[in-house]
Amino acid sequence: MRHGDFCWLLTGCVLWLLVAPGPANAESPETTRTKSWQFALTANGYLPAISGTAYFPVPGTGASFNLNQSDLISNLKMTFMGAFEVRHGGWGFFTDVLYLDIGRRNTNLHDFTIGDIGIPANTTSDLSIDMKSWIANAVGEYRVLGEGQSALDAVVGVRYLSLKERLEWNFSGSLGGLPEAARAGNQEISSQIVDGIVGVKGRLAGDGGWLMPFYLDVGTGGAHFTWQGAIGLAYMFQWGEVGLLYRYIDFRFDSSTLQDLTIAGPMVSATFRW
Repeated sequence: MRHGDFCWLLTGCVLWLLVAPGPANAESPETTRTKSWQFALTANGYLPAISGTAYFPVPGTGASFNLNQSDLISNLKMTFMGAFEVRHGGWGFFTDVLYLDIGRRNTNLHDFTIGDIGIPANTTSDLSIDMKSWIANAVGEYRVLGEGQSALDAVVGVRYLSLKERLEWNFSGSLGGLPEAARAGNQEISSQIVDGIVGVKGRLAGDGGWLMPFYLDVGTGGAHFTWQGAIGLAYMFQWGEVGLLYRYIDFRFDSSTLQDLTIAGPMVSATFRW
């Protein structure tokens, strides 16, 4: 799914919520504002695909190792993801955390360059990359529309990204004009970025306890641009709900070492409310 199509899908959900008639047992805004404190804890299982472009400085050459990560990163070592939300009346706050530890070793890969020098097809390459990343969102929310189980919140907050990548490489064979210093080595890059974000969060109520939750935000700051979206289906129980969603997180950087990072894939969630 292209990120442009994903944005249009979420925008359509928001418009549907704004124009759709509320159910007969809809809550009034006064009832929503006077409710007591409410809490929610969410555990998620996330299986994303990860892609991006990083530039690893090569000592002694004045060049960078330009690597398309989508061809390297496919092995997930460890991941953790969870969220917590508190609400009182129309106001609320939520935070969620995503941790990824990913790495892989590849041989005979040629989809990269060092400086302006391409790697000949008959060169033997041995590449190993590891990436550890924390992504955390801290967001305030205000209920602008609430009809029965359907709801729409305006959100504003910050997104924090901590990213550390390590690359090791070794080349042998026909290396053309590749400098000796660039034929083997290792390098590490890291970034810590904070962005301000604004967006919407909500859900559309269906029949028989079914919901369509959605989320969309955009932001900037430490990154040139970032956005995040999620949409899916959930089913309500007395204790909360379970859902299956698709989540997309994207960063565009103004950096000499990082150009972009995309994390996208299906997500299973279980939310407990009290």
